[in-house]
Amino acid sequence: MTTQEQHKASAGPNEPQQSGEQLRQMLPELNTARPTIAEIARRAGVNKSTVSRALRDDPSIPQATRQRIQDLAAQLNYVPNASARHLNHARTDTIALVSRALNLDTGAGSADPFLVELLAGIADEAASHHFDVLLVRAEEGERELGVYQRILGGRHADGVILTDLRPNDHRLAYLCRHRYPHVLFGRSAEDLAEARLYPYPWAEVDNRSGARIGTEHLIGLGHRRIAFIGGGDTYHWERDRRAGYREALARANLPYDPRLCIPSGISQKDGYLLTQQLLSWEEPPTAIFAISDVLAVGVMRAALDAGVQVGPAFSVIGFDGLGLGSYLTPPLTTLRQPINEVGRILVQLLCAVLRGTPPEEPHVFLQPELIVRASTRGY
Repeated sequence: MTTQEQHKASAGPNEPQQSGEQLRQMLPELNTARPTIAEIARRAGVNKSTVSRALRDDPSIPQATRQRIQDLAAQLNYVPNASARHLNHARTDTIALVSRALNLDTGAGSADPFLVELLAGIADEAASHHFDVLLVRAEEGERELGVYQRILGGRHADGVILTDLRPNDHRLAYLCRHRYPHVLFGRSAEDLAEARLYPYPWAEVDNRSGARIGTEHLIGLGHRRIAFIGGGDTYHWERDRRAGYREALARANLPYDPRLCIPSGISQKDGYLLTQQLLSWEEPPTAIFAISDVLAVGVMRAALDAGVQVGPAFSVIGFDGLGLGSYLTPPLTTLRQPINEVGRILVQLLCAVLRGTPPEEPHVFLQPELIVRASTRGY
């Protein structure tokens, strides 16, 4: 029995048989043709190039025209044909974020909370420019450049955002040599004047100033034995925060004690173990500046387990301004980075590079904000 015969047999004795034409007439009229750029151009009274640029939010198209074309595309349920666009223009409409934070176990759960907040800003801004985001795990040593060779050689992304900049960073020479579009979260060189000569944009938070302000806050509370823990000596941001700590001590005519400066540790567990060590001393510090909020979580737990009350007498301060800090007991004093804003700025800078239009300010230097909570001032 054919499918048509089965259909007729299943109908009841009183049900009239309906022809295919009758069925088609009963269905609502459907427009199955996929709207195209050409159709949008015809309806908008512009050429296809104008429509294409307006849909990419190209600022060379007047705002009113862009909005009219984008509204028309939305009304028509226009969806870009990615495959055709990639073939025609060798574009992926994807930007890559390469980060070593994908490798790290911070002890803060399944993901580094700093990376999560940064990625939120990047993804939101990228979406507004019709870009997807590719997360790429950074490698170390001899395999490090292989990551960028795969991205570049495989055309997996139109541009890349680099993090964790360091002195003599050979990634920069590689990307510049191949003229691959990129932006930096962090400056290209330790010297600020030299960094401003770098041919691609960067954005950075003033880590040195932030650490100096945080240390001065502790000094203002009467602390003289202030430990600074975490990080290392590899990346610009680590060096800058430690330099800010030492600068604040020097300004207050306080001696620098290298035993109180422990350049190691990134996780909550590291913060816990380092604090246990410090509290075991005959003359322990009266305040601890943790290089990150994640590290500060471990510091506060170790103090709690040791029966030390965190507050004015034993103060703890972190750096980053992560959301988790306000939910600790007591809430954590911290230097808040505008993490979400940084993510958005990085995408804006990269989009400018991809358009070939130099940004008005290619080197963005943002200031952190001291957020004073009960871990230093008490309740």
